[in-house]
Amino acid sequence: MTQSPGGDNTSSNPTRRFDEPAQDNEEKQRYKFEREELRNLCQAARRIVYPEIKMNQHHNAEYSPSQILDVLTHAALTNDYTTNGSKTYGILGGDSPHPNSILYRVRKLELQEILNQFNSAVECTIREVRKRGMLRGRIDLAIDTTEWLYYGDENDPMVVKTRHRNGTNKAYRFATVNILINGERFTLKAIPMTQFTPREKILGELLDYAEKIVRIGIIYVDRAFFTVDCIRILQEKNVKFLMPAIKNKRVKGEMMSGVPRIVDFEYGVNRKDSVKFKLVVVEDEEKTSRAFATNLQVETVRAQELFELYSKRWGIETSYRVKSCLRPKTTSKNYEVRLFYFMFSVCLYNLWVLVNLLAGTRIGKDFGGLLVTAKMFCAAMCFPASAGEEGRDRPPD
Repeated sequence: MTQSPGGDNTSSNPTRRFDEPAQDNEEKQRYKFEREELRNLCQAARRIVYPEIKMNQHHNAEYSPSQILDVLTHAALTNDYTTNGSKTYGILGGDSPHPNSILYRVRKLELQEILNQFNSAVECTIREVRKRGMLRGRIDLAIDTTEWLYYGDENDPMVVKTRHRNGTNKAYRFATVNILINGERFTLKAIPMTQFTPREKILGELLDYAEKIVRIGIIYVDRAFFTVDCIRILQEKNVKFLMPAIKNKRVKGEMMSGVPRIVDFEYGVNRKDSVKFKLVVVEDEEKTSRAFATNLQVETVRAQELFELYSKRWGIETSYRVKSCLRPKTTSKNYEVRLFYFMFSVCLYNLWVLVNLLAGTRIGKDFGGLLVTAKMFCAAMCFPASAGEEGRDRPPD
């Protein structure tokens, strides 16, 4: 019988591959500990949001709201439709409601009911963040709009016209306010918009809500809010803001006069209620001129820093892409279903961020990046291990 130089009997484990790395018992135990801790953390986080989402069911309904949300989380995990996601969830061992039952329950909810429930769920997550001291000091915000492309009738409820891309010029539109916590993005509030929703009304509502949660630092605003009324809202709130300027005739004229430069600019000169701000003109990496509206005090020699500041505004577009990956697919024309799925993706995203913020501390390890991927998070959320059920009712430690 052949032995290795260290005395290891290689024939005692004939199924082991020669190139398989050896693992000592301590390493295996550490791996198991980390896996169980992450599972417990995700399960505890689940309890922050799930109780807030009601389905208006009778107490003796066959399936609970949590079971319905588990299927939707699985559909988000697999980037699938509810119909197929329900089937695959059942095959994998989950107790799966029929997809028609899921959609029926969601359709029965009123629009305001959906918004109220998910706003409550987000607030519960915010409380967990605040308890851990993550909202101290001044917090920078980003206010943006995002669109969920739609391929149905343009006259369907809440559908807006947008620039043509990916085979359609129709979409559902939402405005969001986001904050940055320890390098991670977190959505405070999302509001659905129509084609005729006054942007200044939405902006004011988002700011009013954010002021209740954090001390506002700098607000990075999407160019969609570059209007006289929106800028006035920002000025009345006495907050520091930075946003791209829409290239109208006068802005283009300033952009052609050299870079970098900062000029006092009056917007809405044909109105009695015009607004004044600083127009900052800089160049990007490709030497293309960019213009920004701001009330920040900055010298011309440092104007370029404003562009760099805005261009690094936490990758809000990236967070939108992640949210879309955490959203079940659907072809439903029912707006209640669309709104529910979008708001659910916001809640899942926030929980995912919270879990990542806590994971390193919980496990006692600095990973220098995302420890829990979106797929790991969703899997732990909707496939609880029986051993981890005991701790599901308590919030994350």
